[in-house]
Amino acid sequence: MFVTDAPIGWTTRIASLSGVRDAYAMYMTGSTMQPRYSQGWLLHVNPFKPPVTGRDVVVHKINRACVVGQFVRRSNDALLLRRLNPEGELRIPSSDIAECHLIVGVDQEG
Repeated sequence: MFVTDAPIGWTTRIASLSGVRDAYAMYMTGSTMQPRYSQGWLLHVNPFKPPVTGRDVVVHKINRACVVGQFVRRSNDALLLRRLNPEGELRIPSSDIAECHLIVGVDQEG
């Protein structure tokens, strides 16, 4: 998916994001994280919490693409994510990454 800087709407923050500067939510697109997240679900993101092994993250790439996946590890040269559908790993070179943010909640109603 590709992102834009402009909000497309506003939603109530979940409790864990209360008072968090620049917290955001985004709609899940695609099926790479099914059955955990389905298309159209709203993912709540804390841009300041560091990624944790086994937790889900949003990776913002320099080309403005976003990738959602389960954080495996990060080295100097790459970030490794696990995807669920199809099951496998995705290696993103560090030179392609702008930011990596932790997903802290989900709203199935979107």
